[in-house]
Amino acid sequence: METIYIKFNNETDRIEGCYRLIRSTRVLSLRGHIYGVPPESLKLLDSAGLSYRRASDTEVEAAHDQIRNPPAVVL
Repeated sequence: METIYIKFNNETDRIEGCYRLIRSTRVLSLRGHIYGVPPESLKLLDSAGLSYRRASDTEVEAAHDQIRNPPAVVL
């Protein structure tokens, strides 16, 4: 299944958009307020008039790197 990574343009739309998405589809949440959603779920955000943009490849890679390569704990 294809995943599109998005970021909301403001905090209000992020809260409303997350609520609408988690009630109707599968959502992958990454650091930096980046969300992975199926392409068809974008219609839901558009119909609600929520402001979002596609996350850049650099933003998505940085978020994935934080998951795969967490900082080491120094004792």
